[in-house]
Amino acid sequence: MNDDMELDALLAQAAATPVAPSAALTARILADAQAMQPRPQATAVPSRPRPGVLAWLSDLAEGLGGGRAVAGLSLAGVAGLFLGVADPSALQSLSTLIAGDLTSVEHMDLLPATDILWTEN
Repeated sequence: MNDDMELDALLAQAAATPVAPSAALTARILADAQAMQPRPQATAVPSRPRPGVLAWLSDLAEGLGGGRAVAGLSLAGVAGLFLGVADPSALQSLSTLIAGDLTSVEHMDLLPATDILWTEN
């Protein structure tokens, strides 16, 4: 118990006498911070416009948000095309359930293409 009181007294004494950083330390910190600040970049003068389809595609991609946005839209388009063309056999049993054939609920297979993944052999 005596150790706790001595520790509390020591911590109270340390808190009562705040230590300010030296002027040299403050100057070094500010110099490092100034060195880390981004420098203004000179803006490039646009070159002459490209004629034709390439300029139109470049302007279209820039208008859509750049290369990353065009890549995301392309991926969404390919995924939509795949889902539109893919075999809808999983949806046939679901449509049968919705249409009113409630007796086949126990035997409904919503993921028929993944049966091969669950085999033990």
